[in-house]
Amino acid sequence: MINEILQCDFCSMPGPIWRHPARSFIAYCAPDVAGESVGDWAACDQCHVLIEADNRSGLAQRSLDELILKHPEAIAAAAVLYKDLAELHQRFFAHRSGRAVPITATVA
Repeated sequence: MINEILQCDFCSMPGPIWRHPARSFIAYCAPDVAGESVGDWAACDQCHVLIEADNRSGLAQRSLDELILKHPEAIAAAAVLYKDLAELHQRFFAHRSGRAVPITATVA
C-alpha cells in the first residue's frame, strides 16, 4: 500500500507521513452500535506538529476546519462536531503507545 492512498486519521488529508502507535480502543458508542479504533493512527505533517506540541484544541480545530471544507453543510453542527472530535482525540492521546515514526513508501 502506498501512503498516497492513505489519509490522515485526524483531518483526512491525503498522503499522511507519520504513524502514531496506539493501542486499540472503543472510539464511540451509540445505542446498539460501537466503533473501535484499531491500532496506529496516520497523521499529516500539520496534525503531527499539533500532536507533538500537545495542542489538542488546535488539533480538534484543524480536524473540524478540514471537515467543514469538505462538507460545508456540517457548519450547522460545528460546536457539537468540535466536542466530538476533541473527545475522540482525547481517547487517542490516552492510548498512544510510542513515539511517532515516518510512514515508509510501502506499508505491509
